[in-house]
Amino acid sequence: MSILGKIIYSTFSSKEKIEEYQQIIRDEEWKYLVKEIPENSYFLDVGCGAGYAMQKAKEDKHCICKGIDPNPGDHGVGRYIKDRVKVEQIVQGVAENIPFDSEEFDVVFSSHVLEHVMSEKDTLIEIKRVLKNDGIFIIGVPTAMMSIINLFSNFLFTTHIKIYEFFRFFFTNKIGANFISIFRVKSHSSPRAASVWYDIFHYRIKNWKKIISSEFEIIKIIEPCLYPYPDYPQFFKLHKSKIGTSSVFFICKKK
Repeated sequence: MSILGKIIYSTFSSKEKIEEYQQIIRDEEWKYLVKEIPENSYFLDVGCGAGYAMQKAKEDKHCICKGIDPNPGDHGVGRYIKDRVKVEQIVQGVAENIPFDSEEFDVVFSSHVLEHVMSEKDTLIEIKRVLKNDGIFIIGVPTAMMSIINLFSNFLFTTHIKIYEFFRFFFTNKIGANFISIFRVKSHSSPRAASVWYDIFHYRIKNWKKIISSEFEIIKIIEPCLYPYPDYPQFFKLHKSKIGTSSVFFICKKK
């Protein structure tokens, strides 16, 4: 890449920085969740990525852990620095069709996954199926505030990149030169949704509560902290805030 290209694309965090920032976020969220997990539980992480939450559950609560993910190791803490997370028992599969027996797990955990699945209802039904009748379901999702931060971050850190790419495509007569794309921000739920405006509406805590309570009884709502996207330079620090939270966790049990 040319010197100009390196300068233009420098507003994206390096892989190492993304890993560092995301681990800080997940560790902060975990501080609020670990107390909800019984010792020695049989623990399933749905959408486990590289297995960071499984590792934490094993270390902190001595859980027996299994995980399921459509692309194990491709996202979450540990996707870039492979020796950071050391877990086994991850199977490949989707949340809408969990390959485990009914009423098998004491705890089912799912963090920042429901917004990506193709069917939220089918996912929740499957989680309810594999959870024991007296089990605990812990689910975390992004909020509308996180989507607003995403929108602002895109305008702040990627607008100049989109302008550069527009003119580069335009002057080289390559397909893809679209001026409107400069102002378009992709949905975090892509390909399920197209635009960040879907996220701002759909990720409202009130809406998540309605979706999750259709299958589970919510016994506690945890709003951990406000934080910026790990993919970009951190223009504010992770902190508790009166204006909102970037993620929300629901502690649930079967109805």
